[in-house]
Amino acid sequence: MSSRRAPAPPSDRLLRTLAAVPVSSSVLNLGCGSGRHTEALLRLGFPVHACDPRPGAIEDTRAVVRDLVDKETAQSCVQNRSLEALDEIDATFDWVIADRTEAFVDSAAALESLLRKGHDLLSPGGWLYLTVPAAPGSEAESGTSPPQGRDDVAILFAPTDLEAPKLNTKLVESREPSRVAEHGETRVHALYRRVERPAPR
Repeated sequence: MSSRRAPAPPSDRLLRTLAAVPVSSSVLNLGCGSGRHTEALLRLGFPVHACDPRPGAIEDTRAVVRDLVDKETAQSCVQNRSLEALDEIDATFDWVIADRTEAFVDSAAALESLLRKGHDLLSPGGWLYLTVPAAPGSEAESGTSPPQGRDDVAILFAPTDLEAPKLNTKLVESREPSRVAEHGETRVHALYRRVERPAPR
């Protein structure tokens, strides 16, 4: 009998967002953690790749997806990658899912770096789905320390922190960042798109 804890349920908000997306759309799951979204998306038929900088998360996700794909595919589609190593991914995706960013993001600058790398991993017209830990209370409390007992959380964000004009990225904000509560946790959610602007004449 395995001692590995069952992953938390996948995000209903994420699954609703992808409900009308063709299952042929390629997906990159950044910060795959326990594998809850990687597994759900594979079960829905999406071609999914996943990565996380934490070896334990890679082990957990591979264990979950091995029931859906062969061992060799589980090894190749779930990879251990740091924020810096995302540049080495030689592919682009229709969707980048960054629902659990804590493994990559320990500062506002790291969030911008993650979004820039996410932009480069998207096909033109691709979408980036993001959630980050929410700062409690008012907008003025963004960038505060995390509550005690929260693992892997170095910085908390307010919705205004995720507004595209404030971020040094080429992504276009598709949905206004907002607080969302799910599975007993409050996070800030945003949806961005890679829009190719015409070259100046």
